[in-house]
Amino acid sequence: MVEPAQNNQPQMSDLPVEEYTPMFYQPEELVEGEVVRIDEDGIVVSVGLKTEGIVTPSEMRLLESSKLDDLKPGDKLRVVFLGGGEGGGMVLLSYDQAQRQRLWDELAEHLSKGTTLMARIVEQNRGGVVVDYQGIRGFVPHSHLAPQSPDAADRDLDARMGQEIRFNVLELDQSQDRLVLSERAIWQAQKDEARRRFIAELEEGTMVTGKVTSLRGFGAFVNLGAVDGLIPMSELSWSMLKSADEAVSLGEEVTVQVLRVDQENQRISLSLKRTMPEPWDTVQERFTENQIVEGTVTRLMDFGAFVKLDNSIEGLVHISELSNRRVNNPKECVYLGQKVRVMILNIDQEKRRISLSYTKAYGM
Repeated sequence: MVEPAQNNQPQMSDLPVEEYTPMFYQPEELVEGEVVRIDEDGIVVSVGLKTEGIVTPSEMRLLESSKLDDLKPGDKLRVVFLGGGEGGGMVLLSYDQAQRQRLWDELAEHLSKGTTLMARIVEQNRGGVVVDYQGIRGFVPHSHLAPQSPDAADRDLDARMGQEIRFNVLELDQSQDRLVLSERAIWQAQKDEARRRFIAELEEGTMVTGKVTSLRGFGAFVNLGAVDGLIPMSELSWSMLKSADEAVSLGEEVTVQVLRVDQENQRISLSLKRTMPEPWDTVQERFTENQIVEGTVTRLMDFGAFVKLDNSIEGLVHISELSNRRVNNPKECVYLGQKVRVMILNIDQEKRRISLSYTKAYGM
C-alpha cells in the first residue's frame, strides 16, 4: 500500500497570528518589506500578508540606477509608509524618505558618539557655509570652520567649494530639518596631535628655524611650524635688553637653539644668543690691556661704576680709579648714560671681569 505523499508546506493553523494578519501602519512609519516585482510603474513591495505597496519613480530618486538594476524579487527593502490601501488598493511607499530617515538616524548616532562624517561644501553666506550630507542640507558657522589665513580667508574658502570635508555633528533637530556641523574640534585635534608628534621628536641642543609671532615683556614667541616656542629675555642676547624688540622683530625669521623640551606640559624653550659666539670667548681678540676705549656708564655702585664697552661686555672702574682725590660716591665723578674714555687695566677671561681706569685714560 502506497502512503499518500506528505505535504511539507506549513498550514495556516501552524503559523503565528502575526504571519497572516494584515499589517497596519501609521503615515511616515519606517517598515521593511520584500520586493515582489519591478516594472515601469515602480517597485512593488510586500509589507505584510494581503498588503502590497508600491514605490513610484518619484519616491525612489535616491535609488542609484546600478542598485535598481541589481534589485530582484525577494530582496529586502526599507521604505516609509505614506498612506493609501483603501478599498483593497496598493499602499503608497517611499524609498527616498526611508533613506532620509536612515541618514537622520546616522546623524543622531554621530552626535551621541562624537564620531565624524564627510559632507560636501556647496555654498557660502555671511554666517558660514552650507554643506550637503547625502541629500540632507547642513550649516557650518564661520566660528566652527577650521581657521584660515586672515589675509586670504575668502580665497581659501572659495577653494574649498565642492570639497568633501570631515565634520562633527554640533546640533540636530530632524523635525525642523536642522543640522549644524563643526570642523573646528577636528582641526584642533589634528593640530594637537601634530604638536605632540613634533615635540616628541624634538631634541634639546638642536638648531631649528622659525618665525617670530609675538613679542612680550618676558621674551619672544617663535612659530616652528607645528608648535610655538619661547625665547626668554635672558636668551635673546648676550647683552642686557630692556625689551624683546631690541633683538628681534615681528615676522622675522630666526634660527634658534632648543634649550629645553617639556613633554608633560608641551612647552619648548629656545635660545637665540646661543647661536652666536659667546662675547667673552673672543674678548682677548677685541680688547687688550692698556688700551684706551670709549664706553657708556651703565651702573653706579658704592664701590665704583660699570662701563659698557660694547653690546655685551662691561668693565668696572673701581672708585679708586675714578679720581686722584678721595671720592665717597661715584656720582661725584660720573653719571648714568655718560660717554667716557677708560683704560683697560686687566682682563680676566675666566672670571669674566675687566678692570678699568678713568683717571689713567685722561692722564690724571
